[in-house]
Amino acid sequence: MRFMSSLAWSSLALSIYLVLPVPAALAIDGQRVNAGGPSGRELRTPEARDSFDFMIFGDRAGGPAEGIEVLKQAVTMANRMDADLVMTVGDLIQGHNEPDVWLAQMREYQSVMNGLHRPWYPVAGNHDVYTWPRQPGGHLQRYTEHFGPLYYSLDYKWAHFVVLFSDEQLSYGNPPADQNLSPEQLAWLRQDLASTKAAQIFVFLHHPRWTEEYQGCNWDEVHRAFVSDGRPFTVFAGHVHVYRDDSQIDNVHYYTLATTGGTRRRHTDTAGIHHVDFVRVRRDHVAIAVLPVGSVYGSEMVLGEEVETMDELARGEWFELRGKVTVEPGTSRQSAFALTLTNPADRTIHLSAELSAGEGWRLDPESVDQEVDPGESLSVRVRATSPERLGSQPGIRARGLAKYRLRSGLVQPFKVRATVPIELLNAESAARPDPDNNGVLVLDGESAVRLDVPQGLARYTLECWVRGGEPKGRAAVATKTEGSGYGIFWADHGTTPTALVGTSAGYLRLPAREPWNWERWTHLAVVFDAGTAMFFVNGRPVAEETTEAALADNRLPLYIGADPDRDGRPNSFFEGMVDEVRLSDIARYAAPFTPEPLFHRDKHTVVLLHFDQPLGGAFPDDSGTGRHGWAVGEPRIERVKR
Repeated sequence: MRFMSSLAWSSLALSIYLVLPVPAALAIDGQRVNAGGPSGRELRTPEARDSFDFMIFGDRAGGPAEGIEVLKQAVTMANRMDADLVMTVGDLIQGHNEPDVWLAQMREYQSVMNGLHRPWYPVAGNHDVYTWPRQPGGHLQRYTEHFGPLYYSLDYKWAHFVVLFSDEQLSYGNPPADQNLSPEQLAWLRQDLASTKAAQIFVFLHHPRWTEEYQGCNWDEVHRAFVSDGRPFTVFAGHVHVYRDDSQIDNVHYYTLATTGGTRRRHTDTAGIHHVDFVRVRRDHVAIAVLPVGSVYGSEMVLGEEVETMDELARGEWFELRGKVTVEPGTSRQSAFALTLTNPADRTIHLSAELSAGEGWRLDPESVDQEVDPGESLSVRVRATSPERLGSQPGIRARGLAKYRLRSGLVQPFKVRATVPIELLNAESAARPDPDNNGVLVLDGESAVRLDVPQGLARYTLECWVRGGEPKGRAAVATKTEGSGYGIFWADHGTTPTALVGTSAGYLRLPAREPWNWERWTHLAVVFDAGTAMFFVNGRPVAEETTEAALADNRLPLYIGADPDRDGRPNSFFEGMVDEVRLSDIARYAAPFTPEPLFHRDKHTVVLLHFDQPLGGAFPDDSGTGRHGWAVGEPRIERVKR
């Protein structure tokens, strides 16, 4: 503080006094609790302590019109906290205006503050007493008529409250000249302090005169009066719209409050938040809690029936998509589906939805946003037009948001994500194998095929035919691994094909462990069943691992020719050729076998790609489940005999 040097000797003289506590209430030894049975720990009742609470509101002035709503929230908080009284630090109204406007603002402020269950006490700030245009005497007479005295004091229990007036000159632009406590007010203060036997003193004024901004005013003299008194003082001010704890100097602790509805000027996430101070006063100390406005709720914060409604909203049934979109590579098609938002609550809810699709798609409408009354539904017909060229996996994504406002004022959002079913025309015929015109997938080290497959298969077989050169680094043939999942690598951490099976204890790593004859077609299969993982090369088991750990899968896509990263993007690309990829939900192999050159589907087939007939950017699935593959980069199909 700027005045510390002038008071250094008095600080030293009082240092011994300051370690002595205010006389405390008579301590009562805790009594043993009435235990209903034996216990290894003895519990005792707490020591009885006297206390009372009060709250302090910051500046209201300078804020937008909606700042009065912030003040209303603060009044609600004070009532919920059941504080004994409420203090202020000035700038109660916008002020700096003509009498009729001043009177209207005064009535608005008092109508809100009079909602307090306990008494409140004003402090005069510059906005409360200055006029604009400036007039002699400002609003002083109106203030004293409607708010009360400019400076005063009161006793409550063992504490003394002092309110000072820091705008006696109706100016604060030149602190050495106009921010001094007048001789009359200073004499009153000394007399007032001498007249009370309170254990603690609380002082309130508008301008924080102890800070550098007010250098040159006579606050040093005021501070010396506090030091001479000797009791613990806690001083609160406002005006600067920033919260600050200026620490204790001698026997005086200084605080500045920010706003309770006023203009937030800077540091709006920390020192500039709307807040109130909650002060708990005991005979031997003071505890202060800074509470952001709106952070205190009553016992009715969430009602039982509101929890039941929120549980229903959390299930997402309020959001419904009906219908599907058909796409045909090479042709732009228009389809339509229905979006319905239903309000299941007993009050109006804000419901919205946003729709998005890939490049070249047109959606009409793209969003819905509306207040929906209880029990009512909002239904919208959405028209979707596909592009002629499907360069990547088509998908129409829908995101729904419901905002449920509780009676306490809290708002609980509920989010839903969904996709519109896509039907690929002509996929069934294109998915069938064509042995006479066999095609294979050709990958250039920068391309892949992406498939979305079921999560959490209890057992599985992933197999394919593959041909590639000697690996130059990590390369994935068919994988969905990222800390979990499964897959087959042309090379992982070595130079031979390796299968990975994810478990809760980590990966089971299954390398081929033998010299490799590159540039030939090879059948690879990874199988997991009942805690055993096996890797087969050309029908011969080359690696086996067992585990008692649970399988660990993920929501990532399965890539042919790449491995997904944590965000589902492909990496570790493979360069070579792949044919006949099949994923099954059973263990197809447990002993040596002769691989089939052409896979067939059955009831256990999850995905089956023959790569014989391309269909635009799609690679049709022959499993019957419609899990088609989609191009990433520029994979291509070539006619090759194996």
